[in-house]
Amino acid sequence: MATDEIEHLYAERPSAPAAALAAQRGLGDWVKTFAPGQGRKWRKSRDWRMYFYTAGLAVTSQEGFLAAYDYRTLRVLQYRRTINGSLAEACSVLIDPEGNALNIGYGRPPLFKSDKMALGMTSWVGGAGFLYPGVWGDHIQQQVTAAQLPATIARIQQGEQVKFGPYTLDRYGVSDQKRSAAWTEINEIGFTLGSFMFNGHQKRSTAPESANAYVIPNLDLFVKLCHHLSPYVKG
Repeated sequence: MATDEIEHLYAERPSAPAAALAAQRGLGDWVKTFAPGQGRKWRKSRDWRMYFYTAGLAVTSQEGFLAAYDYRTLRVLQYRRTINGSLAEACSVLIDPEGNALNIGYGRPPLFKSDKMALGMTSWVGGAGFLYPGVWGDHIQQQVTAAQLPATIARIQQGEQVKFGPYTLDRYGVSDQKRSAAWTEINEIGFTLGSFMFNGHQKRSTAPESANAYVIPNLDLFVKLCHHLSPYVKG
C-alpha cells in the first residue's frame, strides 16, 4: 500500500493568520488540512496549506499569500485532462467575489484572456500542487452546491437570470450567445471529451452549443440546476 506522505498534516491546525481570517469571514469550525508533497521536488511549495472549514476554506503560502473563501459566494472552475486513460492534469481555480483567481492542483486550465474577462477575473495567482486534487476538488464542488443550490433555485423561481460562464439560465430555459431553448426542449445533458453539451445525440436541436467544462463555474451546481429545471432530463 502506498504511503500517504501528508497524512500527518491532516491534523495540522490552521496558522494564526488563517484562523483569524476564517473567523472574520464566518467560516465555522476547522475540519482538515491539505498540503503539497513534502519531498525534495516540492521544496518550493511544500509549505502551502489549504485549511478546510465547515463553511469554506483558507489557503496560505510561505511567501505570505492568504485568502479565504466562503462556499456561499465562491466560484470554482474544474479542469481535468487525461492521457491514455490516466489523469495528467487536475486543478481548480478558486474565484472570490472580487474576481481574484487562485489556481491550485496539477496543471492549469487553458483559459484565454477572453475567457478570464468573461468570467470577471481581475487577478491570477498560480498556487501550489496540493496532493489529491480529485478528493479536495470534488469536496469543494459539493460544498458549493450544498451552500448555493437552494438560494439559486429561489432566485430563478423569482424571475432572475443566473449566469454560468457561457450559459444563462432562467425559469423558462437556457441560452448562450447564439441559441436558446426552453427547458421542455432539453432532454439530455452530458459530457464528451471534456466538453459539456445539451441534447448531444440529437441531429437537430436549438439547444445552446457545447462548451469546455472548465469555463463553467461551479460545474456541479450548474448540472444539478439543469436537472432540476428540465422536466425531461433523466438522472
